Amino acid sequence: MARQTEGFLGGFNGRIGNIVGYRWKGVWCVRARPGHMRNPRTEKQMEHRGMFKEEVRLASRMGQAVTLGLRTLADEADMTAHNVFVSLNQQAFSLVNGRFTVDYPTLRLSAGPAAPVAFGEAAVDSGNTLTISFEKNPLRLTAADNYDYVYLYAYSHELQLGFLSAPVHRREKRIAISLPDIFAGKELHLYGMTQNQQGQMSETIYAGSVARSDSPSAERPEAPGKSVESGKSEYSEYSDYSDYSDYSDYSDKPAQPDTQPQPAAQQPTLFDIGGL
Repeated sequence: MARQTEGFLGGFNGRIGNIVGYRWKGVWCVRARPGHMRNPRTEKQMEHRGMFKEEVRLASRMGQAVTLGLRTLADEADMTAHNVFVSLNQQAFSLVNGRFTVDYPTLRLSAGPAAPVAFGEAAVDSGNTLTISFEKNPLRLTAADNYDYVYLYAYSHELQLGFLSAPVHRREKRIAISLPDIFAGKELHLYGMTQNQQGQMSETIYAGSVARSDSPSAERPEAPGKSVESGKSEYSEYSDYSDYSDYSDYSDKPAQPDTQPQPAAQQPTLFDIGGL
């Protein structure tokens, strides 16, 4: 291995003749192209290759939440947010009888020092609105600011797509999201994260799972409940739902006070369509 210097080519990725250029820990390097690669394609090797492929696919499907929650950590490590997601969540991925499974409650979609919130029980009313309240500063941290942002990300394993809520201020203590009809009867895994005034994120807060009523016009039950998934969910292939991208504005964005500056972080769009 050799380091690349600022020659007439500068740093480069890829192959030139028998020389391969690449970036490693922020440093441009070159190495000789191997003459022969041993690739026995054993059953175990192919299983792990398949598992890694599915991990990357899940990172892509959760792309907006992953980019928002892990961007800072990714920049510090000179990696992509998707690669950080795969690295952080190895304990959540496994192969069961040759099939890729995800332990959804343990997934980490964000990381950082921002003060977290504590979510209560989520419910879906007859107007197809998912509502969840939160305690704004459960750890009584002085660093928690009333104008920090709180996000909620909902993901459907069955549909293999999710959406990211518009941010609300910590002081509001409540998030409400209008659900598109395609989520009728589908279980949604809920993940929360906060963003402080410096743009730093909190660790992921798993807020449990909730299922929307099968009937959009169903009346709200007397005591709506939440089913919390503690086990692992089996991962399988489903069709592409990219035709539903017109639901991208399904959220009520809170009005911002005139006296408060906006955080520097990029505001994500609501809907997160899976890509391969």
